[in-house]
Amino acid sequence: MASVVMYITLPCAILTSANGIDFDVSLLGVMLISALANFSLLTIAFFSSRDPKQRVFNMINVTCFNIGNFIVPFMQSTMSPKAFLALCMFDVVNALFCFGGSYSIALYFNRKHFPENQINLKSIFKEMSKSLPFYVYVLVITLSACSITIPEGLLTPFKTIAGANTLLCFMIIGIALNFNITKEQLKFIFQAWVLRYIVCAVLAALVWIFVPLEAEIRIIVMIILMAPMSSIAPIMTMKALPKTAEESADLNTVAIISSLVFVTIMNSITSMLG
Repeated sequence: MASVVMYITLPCAILTSANGIDFDVSLLGVMLISALANFSLLTIAFFSSRDPKQRVFNMINVTCFNIGNFIVPFMQSTMSPKAFLALCMFDVVNALFCFGGSYSIALYFNRKHFPENQINLKSIFKEMSKSLPFYVYVLVITLSACSITIPEGLLTPFKTIAGANTLLCFMIIGIALNFNITKEQLKFIFQAWVLRYIVCAVLAALVWIFVPLEAEIRIIVMIILMAPMSSIAPIMTMKALPKTAEESADLNTVAIISSLVFVTIMNSITSMLG
């Protein structure tokens, strides 16, 4: 089901939602915010523990934002075209970290502790090349920048497929929830969870106070910053630290529940203000 969303319904949802959006140069700053957010999380995670295993676990699991399977179904029906373009720009950079970037940086800067995990340019690009949504984001931003609109008749089948995206995404969230977490696992993931949400809350506050963009764009960026980590994180953890893959999946569960609460509250406040 996750593959159906990643390679079929989500790309169709992105393509149809972003078609005909007027490009805004000011939104290029959102890409910088995405890069700074991920690098900030990586840097703080690197200094978060003296234990190499915990440090690598944190670096892989506290970075990245689950935009396609979490934020898009939540916000797709309420976002303006400009806000959706901002989301696309944020996720273009975010996808690079999700599909290999954070994993590669974590192992590279801890390579003396994990000599069996060899990182090279070929392996990095191989991981990053697997993201179809990334290519679709680049396509829609390019079309928007060139003021090219795809005729509605050609998009009809894509709209039909995109209509299933929200339902499938929420089904995946429900399936992914796992409440069978032991005390030992809870101790291991607690540090990563606290690190993630404290840093993201601070970043969201800084975006609201200092970023010189209109309120609607700042709000969508703040909501993205409170999203759970990528659903790819457990897979990357399994490759780097096979014995902690279950803890990564449990952390993802806790993050989904936390983000459901945070995003719902932020949506409610935004609706009252709007």
